[in-house]
Amino acid sequence: MVPPNDFALAVKRLGNGGTVLVLAGELDLYRAPEIEHALSRATEAERDGERHGQTCGAPSAGDAPGSSKGVRRVAVDLRSVSFLDSTTLLLLLEASQRQRARGGELLILVGPQTPTTAFEVTGFDRLLTIRRVHADVNGSPA
Repeated sequence: MVPPNDFALAVKRLGNGGTVLVLAGELDLYRAPEIEHALSRATEAERDGERHGQTCGAPSAGDAPGSSKGVRRVAVDLRSVSFLDSTTLLLLLEASQRQRARGGELLILVGPQTPTTAFEVTGFDRLLTIRRVHADVNGSPA
């Protein structure tokens, strides 16, 4: 049985050296490996031949983490997320800690429809940098 198309992600490189990881749909244990891979790609420095706005897919032989110092500012756009579980919260916290350890920042963007109860109940809203964005999902992150 094929899982329903209730999930999407894309890694977008910005001209200022930052990266935006856009996640949509249901973020759960089933999708954790894809989310973890996308977070790794988002925090790595752009490699030769990698294009801006490239959609993240399955890992390939060339996707092994390199020795680059990584991207300093990463935004994770959750404005089109309809569900997230504790697995996703843990992945975001770990990525945030890695970013801080290298002197970078991980910013979580949420909108009016983003389920944020899990962040609040677990206290992760105090551990992560979260910004409420009321702009349209197709607009640029604030």
